[in-house]
Amino acid sequence: MSPSLVLSIVLASIYGLLFHSLAGRRLWQLPCFWLSAVIGFTGGEILAVLAGAELFRVGSIPLLAASAGAFFGLLVCWFFTSPLPEPRTRRRPARR
Repeated sequence: MSPSLVLSIVLASIYGLLFHSLAGRRLWQLPCFWLSAVIGFTGGEILAVLAGAELFRVGSIPLLAASAGAFFGLLVCWFFTSPLPEPRTRRRPARR
């Protein structure tokens, strides 16, 4: 495997695992966050290459755009996988 591919997967994995440690509530969200970070990182990288963005490159990886893609993917995944808040029930006043 090429070094850029390995670095991309490692960075996307770090983003996904770190996001799960901060915002994850369930264990089943971990693979979802990891996969969305990898897909978002790759998507951001592809868009940056197609647009010719040269902001903060590390080797052949446009790190700023790829990281933005990963965080966008993570936010979308978090939106769809976070549990809904529990409905609040109204307590009846105590009878005297």
